Parts: sequence; structure tokens; C-alpha cells
Amino acid sequence: MIIQFSHNGKEFNLSKRSSKNGVDYRFNSKNPDSGYRYWNNLDCHFRKFIKQSGWYLQKSGINKFIPDPKHGDLYFWGEWEPQSEFELTGNTYSKASSLPHAVNFPIFSTRGIGSRNTDPFVFGNNFYYTNCKQGRNKAIMLSLSSNSIILFGSIMNGDFVLDTVFVVDIDETVRDYKTHPQNYPDILKDTTINLGKGLADWHKLYKGKMYNCSPNEQKEQPETFCFVPCWTDYCNQGFARPVIDMKRFQLQSPIPVFNSILYQIKNYNETDFWNDLVKELITQGFSLGIKLEMPSNNDIEQFPEFEDKTPKCGGC
Repeated sequence: MIIQFSHNGKEFNLSKRSSKNGVDYRFNSKNPDSGYRYWNNLDCHFRKFIKQSGWYLQKSGINKFIPDPKHGDLYFWGEWEPQSEFELTGNTYSKASSLPHAVNFPIFSTRGIGSRNTDPFVFGNNFYYTNCKQGRNKAIMLSLSSNSIILFGSIMNGDFVLDTVFVVDIDETVRDYKTHPQNYPDILKDTTINLGKGLADWHKLYKGKMYNCSPNEQKEQPETFCFVPCWTDYCNQGFARPVIDMKRFQLQSPIPVFNSILYQIKNYNETDFWNDLVKELITQGFSLGIKLEMPSNNDIEQFPEFEDKTPKCGGC
């Protein structure tokens, strides 16, 4: 299957004049254009423009990438709902703006856990997709086979903008997971699987198919794999998410009331679709972020404690 999956694409407004300053985030006194964004405890998810060390496949020529992974600092758009340090980019915040208002440096602290989970989870040795839009009336998201592709993105100014390409490797239910939770990263469990009341037993935990970053392992590389479109240069003021041509890739416009999409793309071979998409992203100047280091733990810093509340969007 190939799934077009939209989630809220808004960036959070870090305004010094806002009543949320000191409640949902705070600015540093010594550096007035930087601070801490607390764990998201609001009624919806947000995207962040993120800087994190990791491995990437560098673009080469018009539509190819160099197959040898490189390590460096990567800039990309994604979801990270726990805490992060931030620096303002100088771009004015606007709901219609495509450029980032701030660059975020993800951290994790158990001192101040909020209600929003992170899905997809793109840090560590594997990408994971665990729960969003897996409601019982969304049976399609509970039956994704190996090599299925999920395009995680958002509708911005009438365009579909991409943040994550997820390729399914293996899966199991949360019920299965409970027999061997030690097989999963602790931060993934704390930020998503066990957050709040925890995911219901019927939820599917999908593990992503990854590119092999180890030169010592003589392992054949997969034809398709997970990645985030990224740059290794901040480009002074950041950059917009890649716009994916709806007609060419057979995407669907959003439902006006909900601005949301969960749509199966048919009549397109998965491998061909993935290759065509990669060529398009490279043409737009992006490299492929294939492995991101896990955010550092910062339990020294004291963050506000939030009430344990049930998310209004059903945990998605």
C-alpha cells in the first residue's frame, strides 16, 4: 500500500508577548532569542524545524544520491513533542509562512511530561509509526504489509508538504509488545507507547525499514527505506518543506472541514513510487536523512509539571 497521511502542519508561535510565554515555553535571560519549549500539552500537534546529528545520503547530480552514508548535523521538519531548546530564526511567525519561525534542538526530560505523543518517531536506530489515525474505523492503518509506504505531511497553503517517508518493515500489536518491552527504545516508550494511560492493546507498532549505515556490515541495501528530507546547511533562515505535486503523485486534496487526509494511492508500484519521489526531492535540493541520533536526556533542568489529561484528538 501507499498511504498519503496528513497531520497538523502548524509551527508553534514563540512570541515574547504571548500569555503562553512562561507557561508553554520560556526565553533565556542572557540570550533573548533562545529558550526552552516545554513538552506540548496543548490540544493539537505541531511541527518543528529541527537540528539533530545523524546520517544522510547526499544528493548527487540531478536525481541520484551517493550510496555511502555521511554523518553530520541535519536540518529537517518533523514531530518532536517533548522538550526542546530553540533559537529564533528571524523569520516572522505566520500561519501561512513556509519558512521556520525557530530551529529546535530536541531534548528529553521526565521532569515535566505533557500529553502529546510523538508519531512518527524518527530518532534512534529505527523509525516507528505507532498509533495516529489507527482508530477502529481506520482498518487500513492496522493492516499495512511489509514495504508499504506512508507519506507523512501536511496541507499548507493548498499544497501537500512532506516531512517523513516511512517504509514498513515489520509490525506487532501493543499486546505483543508487552511481552518484551525491552526490545524498544526507552525514550520511544516514554514519549509514545506508555505515555499517559498507554496505547490500547490493539494498536499496531510498525518498525521502519532502514538503510544500513554500518560500513562493516556486508549487507545488501533495501530498495526502499525510511528517511526525512533534510539539508546539512541552515541556509541562514531555514527552508520550507518540500512540496509534492498532487497530480503527478496521485495525491488527494483535503476534506475542507477537517483539512485532513488518509488516502490510499492506487495503480502505482511501491518501488516505482518511492524512486520517483526520491528523484523529485533531490531535484528540489534535499538529501535523505536515514538515521537520527536519539535526543539527549536533560533531567537536570526543571520543567513545569502538567496535569495528566486525555488528548481531545484521541491521542493522534
